[in-house]
Parts: sequence; structure tokens; C-alpha cells
Amino acid sequence: MLITDTVTLVGDRRTTQDGYLVAAARIARTGVQSYSGAEMGRTDLATVRVWRPEEEVFAADALASMAHRPVTLDHPAEPVTAANWKAHCVGQIGGEVARDGDYIRVPLVLMDRAAVDAVIAGKRQLSVGYAAEIDWTPGTTPAGEAYDAVQRRIRANHLAVVDAARAGPACRIGDAWTAAAAPATPVAPVAPAAPAAPAAPVDEAAALRAVIEAKDGEIAALTARLRDAELSPARLDEAVAVRARLVAEARRIGGEALPVDGRGEAEIRRAAVATRIGDAAARDMSDAAIEGAFRVLATAAVRPDPLRQVLAERPVAGDARAEALRRRDARLAGAWRASAPT
Repeated sequence: MLITDTVTLVGDRRTTQDGYLVAAARIARTGVQSYSGAEMGRTDLATVRVWRPEEEVFAADALASMAHRPVTLDHPAEPVTAANWKAHCVGQIGGEVARDGDYIRVPLVLMDRAAVDAVIAGKRQLSVGYAAEIDWTPGTTPAGEAYDAVQRRIRANHLAVVDAARAGPACRIGDAWTAAAAPATPVAPVAPAAPAAPAAPVDEAAALRAVIEAKDGEIAALTARLRDAELSPARLDEAVAVRARLVAEARRIGGEALPVDGRGEAEIRRAAVATRIGDAAARDMSDAAIEGAFRVLATAAVRPDPLRQVLAERPVAGDARAEALRRRDARLAGAWRASAPT
């Protein structure tokens, strides 16, 4: 399901010499948010309260999906893809996606003049367009808040600059905006203040030197990061070896036909574990739980399997054999919990 969430931009923002607007902004949060029934495909309901647990919002795959996404001015009528990017994109999210309390914080840049002008004029709220699986199991959050459904496997598509907010005013562009001080709705432009007394003279040369020194520091830091991230032959060999070991372990668990091409490490582990415990059980497990189950199953896969040997030597109905193996593998997949540190 393609869903849109709206928050308000906060944090530092500045306009570069080229006219671009650069900002750090919170774009998503945990907790319960209200949607109209039509948005959720439930026209039988006026409002749907959807819980976004932190293990879903801050899952590694969900955070990774936020990086380098296009920024649009209002929501397009379709998901943003390579085929329509040029028609919709006015900027981009950076790659440094981070948790900020209950929020996700990202760097972003607006490069389109109309979008920059719109933000300066007061259009400072953000709406994330993303795909998610909806679990229609109602319940109550640990904080005691009731919900009708749960969002899982969140994957971002784009980020839109919009007028109205869903998630509240805690996130917007502008140094003066904070969670406590921001209004719940956009405010009208304020009339210019009366002329004030002249300010004290500014040492422009000193100010310029400070800006240059700050830029020199940024360049030095970026150069160091590029050097650290350089893909040397040794690092490439190591990365290839690590993936080869992962694929070998996954296929020992799930069989040689297990698809791995184009999949990340977390997806490969989840697919392998699902072959043993079932898709439904694996879907509800966090990435950390999947990794623990994968380690146990991978270790068991390299040892002689006494249950399989007994079942192979003694005639047993096919369905009963499969069910016995499935129950044994399900126990193994949960065994990591017993040895996990508390």
C-alpha cells in the first residue's frame, strides 16, 4: 500500500551561494497516527489509527530506504521512478539517515527555485510517501494508546514539501521552530517590524574568515571520509568473500534453489529462515530475530541431521515427515533466544 505521512520541518536551514536551500529535518516518527479510512482502503471506517512501532520505523531496511530519495513539491499523482523523476523532483534527501529520539532525521537539499521560494514563504511541512504492509490486528501500545492496525516493512518512495501536517509540528525547517513553540497550523505572514536602531558595526573580514575556516574543516572531514570509504582491491575481495559465505550458509538452510540475486544480506537471511519456519512466522520477526534464527539454522545445517536420517531410514507418510521437520526447524529458529544476552 502506498501511504503518505506529513510532518513539519525543523532544524538548521540555510541558502547556499547558488540559491539552493540546505536543511536538516525530521521526516517520520514512531507512535500512533490517524488516517482516513479511504487512505487505508477501508471505506467502511471514518478514521484508522495506525501504530508505527520503533522496531519497524528504525529497522535497518526502513532507514536505508529513506536515503537519497527525491524531494517533490506537493505529492505527485504517482510513485516517483526513473521514468518520471525529471518531471517531479525538486531536490533530494542525503545519505546520512539517523534516529533522533522518536524521529528519523535526514539532511536534504532543495535545488528548484519555486520550491525554495515556497519554503521561504512558509510552506515548511513534509510528507513522506512510502509503501508499507498493513497488519489489521488491533491492540494497545506499551504506552496505553489504542490502535486499529500496525505498519510493517516501511519503504520510502519520496518526500514532498506540502502545506498541511499529519504528524504534528515537531518537524519543520527553520531555526526558530521547536516542538513546544511551533503552531499546530500554518501561520499567516507577519508584517515587517518598525525600523530598529542601527546595529553595531560587523567585522566582515573576520566573519568571512570564519566561514572559510569552517568550509576548510568540512572539506578535510569529507576528504577523510572518502579515503576511509575507498573500495580498495583488498576491501573488494573481503566483501566478495563475506557475501559468498552468506550465500553458501543460506543455501545450506534453504536449498540450492534459494533466490539471492539482487537481494541484500537481510533479505537473504529472511528468505532462508522462511523456508524452515514458514513465510508467516518469518514476516513477523524483526531483523535481529531473523539474524539469530539464521545463525542457529546455519550451525545446524553443517552437522549430521539425526532426525532426517531416521525419517529417511523408516517409512513415514510424506506429510508427517514434512511436519516433523518443520516443527524441529521452528524450535531451532527460536533457540537463539535462550542464549541471547539479557
